[in-house]
Amino acid sequence: MTPKLEQLLEQVNQTYPGTVMVRTGDAHSGLLRMDRVQQSFLADRLLIELPDTTESDFVIGNELLQLLLSLNGIVPQIFFGLTFEDDGLDQQLVTIASRLHHLVMHGITYRELAKQGFLTAQTVEAFKKGIEDELSPEDDVIDGQHLFRLLSLTDAQVFLMVAENAGQKAGAQESAKRYQQLYPKANAAAKSLADLIMSSDLKDSRVIRKTIVQVFSGLDDLLQQVDLPTVNAKQYVTLTPVLSERQLNGPVKNTFEIFHSEMTDFASKEKAYVGLGKNDQQNAFVIAPPKNPADRPKFFTELYALSVKALLEKLALPYILRR
Repeated sequence: MTPKLEQLLEQVNQTYPGTVMVRTGDAHSGLLRMDRVQQSFLADRLLIELPDTTESDFVIGNELLQLLLSLNGIVPQIFFGLTFEDDGLDQQLVTIASRLHHLVMHGITYRELAKQGFLTAQTVEAFKKGIEDELSPEDDVIDGQHLFRLLSLTDAQVFLMVAENAGQKAGAQESAKRYQQLYPKANAAAKSLADLIMSSDLKDSRVIRKTIVQVFSGLDDLLQQVDLPTVNAKQYVTLTPVLSERQLNGPVKNTFEIFHSEMTDFASKEKAYVGLGKNDQQNAFVIAPPKNPADRPKFFTELYALSVKALLEKLALPYILRR
């Protein structure tokens, strides 16, 4: 690791409630694959492991920065309290939603890595090779790989915008031409999501959260345009709310609307109710009502009268106080 990366690791360990360790394998494929880094937990230790040394400082630096943003309470986090009672479908939705969340975080971390000197011409070339290794070329018709091409290429477009601004214009333009040749439909769609991310001022938690919600909606819009099933992450994924003091201390009814869901509460295995933000219709909490229907009117009356702070503390859910 370079001294800058060691310094970043030390910074993370000053905040993390335990020890974060980093390990890199011996392979050198020449491919930069952001999806190959793994995290594993053992007691209070977190191991970040990368099997490949190719641009390993960039990949590990990205993981450490994402961890730091989460630990410092800057980026709203995602949680999964709902289930379709189909393990395969649930896992697919969790994977997609996590990637969408990372896309927005990469709008922050890639810029910081470029600023720290980790994004070079070699990084751009390895990233391009990694995309071509991960994705099969498009056919004339939309196929079952379109969604995952779209997710990977959105990340690639975010990366290219940062690379171009970091003095890697030639490599970025060469990569852009290659993506357009191999994946014209998914690449065009990916540009719209990447533009949404990169046009946002991702320095404020409220703006970051708004951007995550817009990306959730934006992906569904793009999937509808090509007649593919939507993800509906706005209802499936619980996203940390960013609240003002007034909202936090005011009653639940002022900030949230509670709707019956067709999905199941993961913890209670009962049909769930979802608290959606009045302004953005984004899932902010999941709650299971009393099993006896006769007890529910009183339950919801009392719930709506609670302060938002009291409810979130009752549900053990974090929130971010708006600056």
